[in-house]
Amino acid sequence: MRAFGSHDFARVFDQVVLAGDWQEEPQYYPRYQSRYEAVLHRFAALAPDEPVDVLEVGGGQLAAMARELWADRATVADITDACFPTLSGLGIDTFRFNLALDESGGDRQFDVILLSEVIEHLPVPGHVALRRLRSMLRPGGYLICTTPNLYRLRNIVYLALGRPIFDHFDTPGDQGCGHVLEYSAEHLRWQIERAGFADIELELREFAHVPNRRADRLLMRVGKPLLRVPRFRDNLLATAVAP
Repeated sequence: MRAFGSHDFARVFDQVVLAGDWQEEPQYYPRYQSRYEAVLHRFAALAPDEPVDVLEVGGGQLAAMARELWADRATVADITDACFPTLSGLGIDTFRFNLALDESGGDRQFDVILLSEVIEHLPVPGHVALRRLRSMLRPGGYLICTTPNLYRLRNIVYLALGRPIFDHFDTPGDQGCGHVLEYSAEHLRWQIERAGFADIELELREFAHVPNRRADRLLMRVGKPLLRVPRFRDNLLATAVAP
C-alpha cells in the first residue's frame, strides 16, 4: 500500500484542484472533496510503490493529484478538450476519447484506469464501455469506478415527489449527456463481469457533501439515519482487475 495521508491529500487538492481551471463550476469541487479522497485512498491501496501509468477518463483532477502525490505517469481522456490546457500545463498527456462511441484509445496501455462519475452519462450498456477500457489495461491492471447508487435516498424522494431522476436517453453523439442511467450495486457488478473483469469488489458508500437546494439539504438531514442501511447510500465504489 502506498503512503496516503489526509493532510497530504488536502494540500494537493487545494493546490491542484481548487486553484485550477476545470470544467465544473468552482464550488463543485469542495462539495465533493470526500469522493476524490476516497478514490485516491483506494488507488493508494491497490497501486505498487513505484510510479505507474494511470489513465483517468473524464475530469482529470484525480490523475493530476496522482501525479503530484506519487509521480505517476498520468494521462487524461475526455469527450471534450475543455480542460486540456490546464492538464497540459501540469505536464499531463491528454487525448480526445468518446467512450460511448470510440472502440479504443489506440495502442495506449495503462496499469490503472480511473472512471469516476462517468458511466452514468453514457447512453450505451455499461459493459460495452467497460470492455473498451479493459482493452486499454495491462494484464493485472486495475479499474476504479464510482457512480451514483440507483437506490440512493435522493432518487427515492424524487420518485415520491414526481421529479425526474434521469436526463433524456438518446443515441450516442459528439456531446456529453446528463445522468441517463444509474446503477444498483447488483446491476453494476453484472456489467463489470460482462465486460470480462475479475476480482470485482463493490461497496455502497456515502461521500459527505452538501446539496445545492435548500429543500434537498433538509431532506438529507431528515433521512440521515437511513444511511446506516447501505442500500440507501449515495455512491457505488467498484474495483476490478483485467485478467
